[in-house]
Amino acid sequence: MNSIAAVVVGYNPDIKILSDLLASLVQQVEFLVLVDNGGSESYLEENPELRRRVRYIVLNGNEGLGAALNVGFKFSIDAGMRHVVTFDQDSHAAPDLISRLHQAMQHATHKDPQCIAVSPVFFDRREGKKINFPFYSSVDNKIKPVFTSDDEHGLVEADALITSGMFVNTRAWVEGIRYDEGMFVDFTDTEWCFRVRGRGYSLYGCLNVEMGHALSDAPPVKFFDLSFFRYSPIRRYFFFRNTVAVCRMSHTPACWKKRMLCALVLRFLVNLLIDKQKLLSLKMMLRGICHGWQKKLGGVR
Repeated sequence: MNSIAAVVVGYNPDIKILSDLLASLVQQVEFLVLVDNGGSESYLEENPELRRRVRYIVLNGNEGLGAALNVGFKFSIDAGMRHVVTFDQDSHAAPDLISRLHQAMQHATHKDPQCIAVSPVFFDRREGKKINFPFYSSVDNKIKPVFTSDDEHGLVEADALITSGMFVNTRAWVEGIRYDEGMFVDFTDTEWCFRVRGRGYSLYGCLNVEMGHALSDAPPVKFFDLSFFRYSPIRRYFFFRNTVAVCRMSHTPACWKKRMLCALVLRFLVNLLIDKQKLLSLKMMLRGICHGWQKKLGGVR
């Protein structure tokens, strides 16, 4: 589609899933960029014609999600793209996903000229039963999950959107609201969303558009009807470090600081039950908390 780019970030992906995603997106957008943090070089090897249509950028090792997104945005904007749709490597893009997101963006900007991004509702594609995750919206300092919409196009205003499937107007990036490369992975999208909202922009989820996505290393575990994601000890470090770091940022809404810190305590306890490497996870979570408080960001320290 004219002036729409897709940016996919890869890091040691399942090559088949990545290739399927790229094969779908290359048919839907004018400009497709794969930014490789490592291990993605064999994408679409069995389809050289499609492979030639992907702009491939390899970084100097794993520089993190924020750095990769910033590289992809710059490359797309330099090529004249007005919108960028961002993707993780493990999502599924239906053949009409981009066109439907484009329509959602048009409806959202007609409704609210300050809309800077829209996103599909997502579900964990590995679970047998499809259960959509809600969007979250805060009103009067209270955060509520949103499962339904009164809008004829299924739009709901949201406080934050996830990276994968986010359809973004590039004007915020051009204005200097770029991804914080220090976050490296977890909350890169959430922190950016808080920042753009602090600058007067708005975000919308679209309940009429669905997308399958793998949200963690393995399907989540259910406790008290809540989902707890399985992560490696290193990801535990990033999650806990970045949660504390985001809660120390002035642009993070107070209600989200309270929610994130309360959830962190619960996750700390549950992780000690569900993680296989319990001692190493404990060490990495504690290290992450210390580094988040000290604002030591970037790669693993």
